[in-house]
Amino acid sequence: MIFISHRGESIDAPENTLPAFELSRQRNTSGMECDIHLTQDNVLVTIHDNHTGRVGNKKMDVENSTYAQLQTVDVSNGKAGFKNIKIPKFSQTLQHLGNDRIFYIEIKGNDPAVIDAMIQELDNAQIAPEQVVMIAFAEEIVRIFKERYPSRKALLLVLCSINPHGHWTPSADELIAKLRELNADGVDIGANLHCINQEYVNKVKAAGFDFAVWTIDNENIAKTFIDYGVDAITSNCAGYLQEIFDK
Repeated sequence: MIFISHRGESIDAPENTLPAFELSRQRNTSGMECDIHLTQDNVLVTIHDNHTGRVGNKKMDVENSTYAQLQTVDVSNGKAGFKNIKIPKFSQTLQHLGNDRIFYIEIKGNDPAVIDAMIQELDNAQIAPEQVVMIAFAEEIVRIFKERYPSRKALLLVLCSINPHGHWTPSADELIAKLRELNADGVDIGANLHCINQEYVNKVKAAGFDFAVWTIDNENIAKTFIDYGVDAITSNCAGYLQEIFDK
């Protein structure tokens, strides 16, 4: 069981920024997670949304702005003790990973060009393939990633929902079928206790797939999923949870 810092240790530092990733490294969490986009001038940057409006002091479209233009935005996002924090290049985040931690990297949207750009940055930084897990909601991204890089790990991001018949979906069987179709290595699923139970986790893992969950900040909920036998928990306070459960 590993704990992954969601957008870095974003409970205490601005999400998806170098201070958040450095805090994750300092707290020695099992790993960290980020979101990546390509700018207009093909620089890979870490930010969750496709615009800066939620986290920045002004709104700019990420993919239709140059990296230099995006550097005019302060993405401190109201976090106490931080000011004039900039959107980092993905390559800069790699300096805060370390040699023995895992990096969950979410490709936003449905742009296959991001896949090769990400791998190029990882290779340039000599990050071992086993340290990286690509995650994406876009099924096509997962499929293409596994076609291009079959030896690298990719998880399908999933959010449970209620279908028109009033049932939670996807069922474990539906999820397994989808993971097999995409040749994915597993699932990274929203931690919904209405949808997911012990039988659900057991069935997916018995089919040979990794089972990760997001985003859990409550230790009681974390314990439930740990007892279910999940492989990874993503948390805004991964350092805090890791310390509790290590004891």
